[in-house]
Amino acid sequence: MGRSGTRRYLSCIGVGLLALGVSSAAHAQYVETYFPPALPGFDHDQGVTVLSRLRPLYEQPGVRLGAYTVNAHLDESVGYDSNITGISRGPSSGFVKTSPSVTATSNWSRNRVGISASMDNYSYFSAPAQNYTNYNISVGGGYTIGRHDLNVGYSHFRQHELGTDIGTVASTSPVAYDVDDIRTDYTFDAGRFSFVPNVDFRLYQFGNALIIGQPANQQYRDRTVLSGGVTTRYELSDQRGILVVLQGINSHYLRPQLGQPSSNSKSVLLLAGLDYQATGLWRYRVLGGIEVREFASAQFGTRVAPVAEASVIYTPTGLTTLTGILRREIEDPQSEGVAGYTYTTVGGVVDHELRRNILLQGRANFQAAQYLQGNGSTTSYTLGAGVNWLVNRRVRLSADYDVTQQNGSNNVVFIGNQVVNTPTGQRVNSLTTGSYNRNVVLVGLHFSL
Repeated sequence: MGRSGTRRYLSCIGVGLLALGVSSAAHAQYVETYFPPALPGFDHDQGVTVLSRLRPLYEQPGVRLGAYTVNAHLDESVGYDSNITGISRGPSSGFVKTSPSVTATSNWSRNRVGISASMDNYSYFSAPAQNYTNYNISVGGGYTIGRHDLNVGYSHFRQHELGTDIGTVASTSPVAYDVDDIRTDYTFDAGRFSFVPNVDFRLYQFGNALIIGQPANQQYRDRTVLSGGVTTRYELSDQRGILVVLQGINSHYLRPQLGQPSSNSKSVLLLAGLDYQATGLWRYRVLGGIEVREFASAQFGTRVAPVAEASVIYTPTGLTTLTGILRREIEDPQSEGVAGYTYTTVGGVVDHELRRNILLQGRANFQAAQYLQGNGSTTSYTLGAGVNWLVNRRVRLSADYDVTQQNGSNNVVFIGNQVVNTPTGQRVNSLTTGSYNRNVVLVGLHFSL
């Protein structure tokens, strides 16, 4: 990876989570805590895998406009979801997913700038109340000063929490929320050592949920999250290094509910690990450590938990790649009067090149939420498979199937400040979405400029 790779150490983990598919959608609200996902204009490395390998006959050409390259995509998919809302025996529906996107990146030899925009629109045939549209706009840039690099980026996200997500409020309709994210970092290159201080500011703003048929204002979840820290890398050899990350996070809720304890908190986390990106059978990036979160409310106290981020890539042959992802952290509260939960996800993907233009994938994912109040927990298991047929440079066909089973040990319901345990599946203002089974089939046609 080299010294410049320190700037975006975990951006590849974010890309890996998107490749897993099953976990990125279910946990889309949380912009990466330790390092944000890659922006146009920010450098990042992925390593060579079955999916990222260059295929000259099928590479998307893009359009050169002066010193910029523009890539545009339009994905049109049709599918079937056996459980849209995440309720036991919930409604099913066919749906259409439309996903246009465009990126423009500079071709400069030294500095860089880029912009991107994308949208995902879901329209359900028999459940129009579940329709929603996600979109994001991002711009970023980097400036090289001698051996040092400055990066600045801004993103605006419109996302939706779904009833099938883990650890969300019990809404029977998608809950819209916006995230504005501003970030910057600076790489000091000092030979074998490099130091990357970074600052990230996020603003979350939530719309209404629908609970037991009634609109429920979610503005008590509006918050700002300011994080900052430094990543230190010691390079053992080319593309091999030791990483130490020190990060501080301050969460401030803007519209607390009257009579409810404050959800404001401050966190400090320390992680250390190895970055091994040399060519060979194994490539891995592993960080482990501890997070200490102190809540402003004495009712919640101080929470201490192990945290981790890891990505492991194993390439037994040139035609097969196995990728593993691990993530564990403390998440912000999602309901009033709640101290949040520890979130753990473990996933694996097997990619196989059946032919040069036919790619197969198998995937598995496990998610767990252990709530810091009420002794509640939720676990989710997903298995999936997919196939991609690269027709030519501009056209691709895909087919995917995923099956999910989610289980809640109990549903933790908060009425005022009182904790009440209810039978699994009862839908009140609950932290968990209960237990359900879900099957999703998706067939897509993808066009590139």
